Formats: sequence, structure tokens, C-alpha cells
Amino acid sequence: MQTYEVQMRRQSAQQVIARTRDLSLTLGAQRGDPDAGFNPVETLLSALGACLLTALQMVAELSRVPVTGMAIHLTGVRQDQPPQLVSVTYALRVQTDMAEDRLTRLVETAKRNSTVYQTLALALPVSGTVVRDTGTAPI
Repeated sequence: MQTYEVQMRRQSAQQVIARTRDLSLTLGAQRGDPDAGFNPVETLLSALGACLLTALQMVAELSRVPVTGMAIHLTGVRQDQPPQLVSVTYALRVQTDMAEDRLTRLVETAKRNSTVYQTLALALPVSGTVVRDTGTAPI
């Protein structure tokens, strides 16, 4: 088992500082203030995206599949009462020459190896699309 630790401290009425190891992240903590920083839901979506991209890179390397770029766009839908996310969707773009069916298998394997994906998928519907990009321009 692996354990993760993050320490949080309220910096001001607008921001919270998260720290782990020698790293820090400033998060927005003022409800409705888009200038304060990433709000908690945006941070959660970012964690999901980073975890999926990390897992996909790992699986691609282990499978010796050349991937020259990847990007993901995530959307969370929140209901007001009770306040909670009710779904998350993503659009994943992968720059590679591999066949569509192989890319689909690679993404499914990455999802099985993504801690955040597996955790969130137990709590709410997480779905998405995958687009293979064979272009050479950076994603």
C-alpha cells in the first residue's frame, strides 16, 4: 500500500495553500471568485486528467507504443442539492500512428491503472471520447 499526505493552510480569504514534500499549490478558496485560483472541483478534475495522462504514458512506454503528444479536456457537472458532481466527461486526444483499436485498448488499460479514475468511477459516471491525432503539430 502507498500513503499520500498533503498539508493545507488557509492563506487568505481567497486562497488555500496545499503542500506535499517540497512542493506547493495555491488553490482558490473564495466561493464564486474565478480569479482566486483553481477551485476544489477544478482541482479534482485536474487530478483526474493528470492521473489519466500519466497512466496512459506509462502504458504506452511499457507497450513500446510511440505517443508524441496527448491532451485531455474534462467537464464536471454539479447539481446544487445536495451539492455534488453527478458526472464527469472527458475528451482525450492522443498523437500517435497506432491503429484505433490498439489505442482503445491502450486507453482502457490506462484507465484500469489510474488511481484517481478508478476512485471517481466508483462514485459517479465517468465517460469520454478518444481521438487519434496523426498530425505533427504539438498538441
